[in-house]
Amino acid sequence: MRFPRPRWIHVALIAPLSLAIACGGGEQAEDAEMAEGMAAEPAEEMPAEPAVTVRITQPEEGATVGPDVLVVMETEGIEIVSITPPVVGTGHHHLYVDVDLTPLSDMIPQNDPQIIHMGDGSTERMLEGLAPGEHRLIAVVANPAHIPLDPPVVDTLHFTVANEQ
Repeated sequence: MRFPRPRWIHVALIAPLSLAIACGGGEQAEDAEMAEGMAAEPAEEMPAEPAVTVRITQPEEGATVGPDVLVVMETEGIEIVSITPPVVGTGHHHLYVDVDLTPLSDMIPQNDPQIIHMGDGSTERMLEGLAPGEHRLIAVVANPAHIPLDPPVVDTLHFTVANEQ
């Protein structure tokens, strides 16, 4: 059953519109100034989504280590899981060992032995038998399709493998 609207509702809706049209004329400049003033005021802040970060926590930056190195990574703002099955909104680690990053908009290459895919959801990896000298690690968090997150979630660390005695 439909109820008829009271007549006063029509008057309440039409009267302000009529008044605005009748008084309109030269108020566009005032409206523009008001809009500019409002734009200059700080907007009410919406709670920001937590930033996604990755950090290599072990070894420490600049450390001298043996030929076997345990690499440990921590992330915030994203869940690190296995890529099987793929879960939207999650990520997994990749370690670039002594190589430069590939383009961050491309799938991370899977045939380069210096790029370690950690699609099992792990957060640490033992690097065995590294040659003596300086080394660089780059940790990259990627989505289940092996494409780095946007914005990129990357950390870089340098360390030295000591000469064996």
